[in-house]
Amino acid sequence: MGFFGSLLNHSQPELACALPETHAVVRQIISVLGFDVVSSPDYASRLVPALNAAVEYLDGQIASIPGPYDISAAHYAHSPLVNALFPARQEIAHGLGRSREVKQPLAFLAGAEQKQAFALLGARRWANPEHAGEAPAFCDHTLRSLAANEFGARQGLRTAAMTRLVTEFGEHVDKLRQKGSLPRAEWNMENAGSHQPADADKGKLVLAKEELQPANLLRGLIAWLQRPSEYLQVRAAKNGNDGGSDPVDALSQLLSRDRRCWTACIVCFPTAEGIAAVENEAHPHRYIVI
Repeated sequence: MGFFGSLLNHSQPELACALPETHAVVRQIISVLGFDVVSSPDYASRLVPALNAAVEYLDGQIASIPGPYDISAAHYAHSPLVNALFPARQEIAHGLGRSREVKQPLAFLAGAEQKQAFALLGARRWANPEHAGEAPAFCDHTLRSLAANEFGARQGLRTAAMTRLVTEFGEHVDKLRQKGSLPRAEWNMENAGSHQPADADKGKLVLAKEELQPANLLRGLIAWLQRPSEYLQVRAAKNGNDGGSDPVDALSQLLSRDRRCWTACIVCFPTAEGIAAVENEAHPHRYIVI
């Protein structure tokens, strides 16, 4: 069974309640933070509920992203949504070919003879000052989390959000571990939104040898898991799906660690169309930070 199998099938009953997705996150946590974080006797009863809650939150947010919508160039003329999202037909190919995260997974899908690719599409609205009064147009169309089906694309977003959460906690811990000590004002193990040390603690140092004990690592990780909205948040569409006059009103706003706010949906397109777009773009440079 190996170490991870034994760990996740431990006699602690709380592990039996772990979501399937949580098992993969535990592996990731150990790879980033080491085994200390799961060395406490009660780690399962404390960690698994926090992980389950974070996964369920992210899945709920991601499920609210509308789509999939077919953005094939062949649909440009007769799809109001595609026409509204892309100011010109060629912008579809630009969005496919200029996205950093498209090339490798798209080649894999083509090699596996997958006719369709699914992904998150993000776009930003820009008002041209030279055309005052006109509705802002979409620009910077960017794809990420390519997959062979809709489920895989949504799952990829959740994996990306959990990866960033765990990685950033690991980087926070490493900063103290490498320096040996930090002013208490710079140390925020609880991931508090408004971190201000008490007056009595001002000027004092946090020592790595004391703060980074296994029990404290577990406590800190759980605190970070309790704020998954900092890593991914989906705002409801302007008019929901009530058939408003503007077809893009049905889309969502995606907020993540990326400082840019994206209008987002799940899309699909012919794999061959994506391959052709990639071949025509020498320098893919667009990306969405999750």
